Amino acid sequence: MNHTTSNTSVETPPHWQTRFNFFALHGSQASSQAARTAYRALPLGTRMRVGANLMAFMFGPLYFFALGMWRKGVTLLAAGVVLGVVCTLGDVPESVGTPLSMAIAAIAMTTANYAYFLHVRIGSRSWNPFEGTGRR
Repeated sequence: MNHTTSNTSVETPPHWQTRFNFFALHGSQASSQAARTAYRALPLGTRMRVGANLMAFMFGPLYFFALGMWRKGVTLLAAGVVLGVVCTLGDVPESVGTPLSMAIAAIAMTTANYAYFLHVRIGSRSWNPFEGTGRR
């Protein structure tokens, strides 16, 4: 998958370049067998930089808002609120509720990098935090 750059006026910090270079060549690391193979061939540190975002894990929807991806941030925030309400009203034990709430953070962590690539380079304004990450 070869993405063209439609929004080159946005300057990205150097730490994003490794991620963007991978995504421009292969798409999301889970989008195809070729992308998965290329991802697995990366050194561990680079693989972690491309596939995960610690800031997104820690700050979730707020991180998406800070990067200008407010639509995806709202989607994650709404999912978290719905999950919290369901767990509270359903009297879900903490041993189940805590891992469920961590799922929102894990989704943010694993989708933020490719979502930001799409936002900056493709001009995506989607509400779907999973945009482009599925298998083809």
